[in-house]
Amino acid sequence: MLKDSVAVTDYLREFSIEKEILGSYFSNVLSENTTIALVWTKGINKEFLSRYSNIRALVRYGVGYDNIDIEECMRRKILVVNTPDYGIDEVSDTAISMILNLVRKINSFQVLAKESESLWRGEKIDLPIKRLNQMTLGIIGLGRIGASVARKFQSFSRNIQFYDPLLPSGVEKILGINRCFDKNTLLESSDIVSIHTPLNKDTVGMVNTNFISNMKKGSYLINVSRGGIIEDSEIIYKALKNRHLEGYGTDVWTMEPPRKEDLLYNSWLADSDFQGRIIVNPHTAYYSSESLIECRVKACKNCLNIISGKNILNKII
Repeated sequence: MLKDSVAVTDYLREFSIEKEILGSYFSNVLSENTTIALVWTKGINKEFLSRYSNIRALVRYGVGYDNIDIEECMRRKILVVNTPDYGIDEVSDTAISMILNLVRKINSFQVLAKESESLWRGEKIDLPIKRLNQMTLGIIGLGRIGASVARKFQSFSRNIQFYDPLLPSGVEKILGINRCFDKNTLLESSDIVSIHTPLNKDTVGMVNTNFISNMKKGSYLINVSRGGIIEDSEIIYKALKNRHLEGYGTDVWTMEPPRKEDLLYNSWLADSDFQGRIIVNPHTAYYSSESLIECRVKACKNCLNIISGKNILNKII
């Protein structure tokens, strides 16, 4: 029987944590002897799995696993696990930071501080700004990160609601927030909508023209989950252009890196149409030095669980 051998597919170039935890099970390179692959962003498909045919388990360093062909793994009876319980504070902090920045017009005022001397002297402010504690936050997806956003936002407003058809009744009582039993009710009554769902067949392209039209005029949209949840970035562009959306904060894009011809991306690059009304991060909401270490440690320990066949965590299949 082939001894288990663990290797990393991509992204990492130094393996001190992996070597410390996995010891002799760890190999610096993928090979035909690899049985467990630690996956970052590498696309895992039929071709990859045929090339490394002894792989019996895939361990995703992160939360999402849309880069893994789950059906092909099921066909080959390959175990797939992820690491969903790292970086929760980092991602939820990013969502809260984007909300505060957009609603309080921090970036807009920074631009005006450079361009308008008269504002320093008390000129009338012509920006639509509401008091935050009078605004309602609507959260789509109340998993680990969504719940963390809800808890943290309670410091600013008690007007919080969520939509998540997968959760059992009573969850809302734990956090003391309101539950919406259909998505449109949440969209129609929220000043800020923050998305925290995985990317799957039910959520791909969820943010479409109908979704946006059901949101309150002048509301804000935050997406720190997955780019594919947005059907087309041009929908966001048009909604910002006609001010149906007052602001948009995103850590992800429909295609990463964004295409050169992407209208919304080019407008943001040029600082032309929506100065101060859009925040773009390059899929980095998860990151801090601590969260990266946490992710790697947890993934490696789960590899040991797979090797021993005991207490395997976060199984996808």
